[in-house]
Amino acid sequence: MKGQLNCPCLESVEVEAIVIKVVVDSTADVPSETREMYDITVVPLYIHFGRESFRDNVDLSRDEFYRRLVSGDILPKTAAPSIGDFAQVFRRLVDDGHEVLSLSMSGALSATFSSAQQAAQQADGARIACIDSHCAAMPMTYMAVAAAEAARAGHSLKEVVSLMESLRPRMVIYTAFETLRYLEKGGRIGRMRAFLGTMLSVKPILTLNNGEFYPVEQVRTWKRVPERMVDLMLSRGAFEQLDILYTTGVENAERLADMCAEIGLMARERIRPVQVGAVIGTHFGPGSLGIMGMLKQTG
Repeated sequence: MKGQLNCPCLESVEVEAIVIKVVVDSTADVPSETREMYDITVVPLYIHFGRESFRDNVDLSRDEFYRRLVSGDILPKTAAPSIGDFAQVFRRLVDDGHEVLSLSMSGALSATFSSAQQAAQQADGARIACIDSHCAAMPMTYMAVAAAEAARAGHSLKEVVSLMESLRPRMVIYTAFETLRYLEKGGRIGRMRAFLGTMLSVKPILTLNNGEFYPVEQVRTWKRVPERMVDLMLSRGAFEQLDILYTTGVENAERLADMCAEIGLMARERIRPVQVGAVIGTHFGPGSLGIMGMLKQTG
């Protein structure tokens, strides 16, 4: 008998063996305890410092990455996993008798989703569903946990895919950058490009909508940025999950978490500062902050 679909929850529960296995790319920033709890497989992206190549969160620690980013002369570049990277993971899971739900960061920002799709197409006879999350970072984790919980409850791969599609509009991300230098160098500006000329002395707040960055507003001083991001989140409604994104400066992330709790967005003990990995950090740059959440289901 199928169980009820629960809201994604990162609390500890006993996880039963499931038929559907969840695969994400490394930009999801899945906490290690969550990855183990739900047996989520992570396919790493790549970071290149000149001729040096590293697998995201495998060959290069986050501390070392941000040290290089801040003090080094070489701006890193990022690359999606290859088709072969995904094919190897998919084949292992399929050979073990599993169906696969692969969840990738926004296809508008990376070729990761395309690589996963092509790898799935090469796996003849395998039941593999590839989903463009239209987001990145912890919202991908929210979706991955929801998929794993649905699979554990006995829902089919088709039903889990439908669940992912219904969750996408509930994911909210607001980010602010001390500088757009890294985002521009990485070619991730998108609709921000025409906006650049007006931001000489202001700090932009962006949102990720339908997989692309869009400008929300310009704030004149960095000191006002956290307050405005909290206001923007409050205007969106009630949240089921909420986390703070940061690249460097965990103390700023802690203060932002305090502000979210004080205004009633979420109980403080449920808000976690999450340092994003090297791939997102490459484009966001040092000092960046963000608030990420999943809206509660309405109706």
